[in-house]
Amino acid sequence: MDELITWTADKNVHVRRLASEGVRTRLPWSQKLLVALDEFERYSRILTNLKDDPEKFVQKSVGNNLNDLYKDAPEKADFLIAQWEKTGHSRAQEWIIRHGRRNQPH
Repeated sequence: MDELITWTADKNVHVRRLASEGVRTRLPWSQKLLVALDEFERYSRILTNLKDDPEKFVQKSVGNNLNDLYKDAPEKADFLIAQWEKTGHSRAQEWIIRHGRRNQPH
């Protein structure tokens, strides 16, 4: 987890995306990974570090990660978004939140 946190600041878009993909709870090609729930503080730091990433490639991964979190722990997803919203909004963050909530009832 600490290495993934470091990767969130890497100049390479692929490394930053890997930081997000590495903690997704529901990758389609992998078994369920609950480290995000067990280590929520570090997990949320990874996503928070990436919430304003300018690359759509990374934004999509963070949004998918958030969508997965809604399926496993919706209260944690809402908490994370509430924390982000306290610090302002970027276009990237707004897109990520919309993408993450795409399967939630409106």
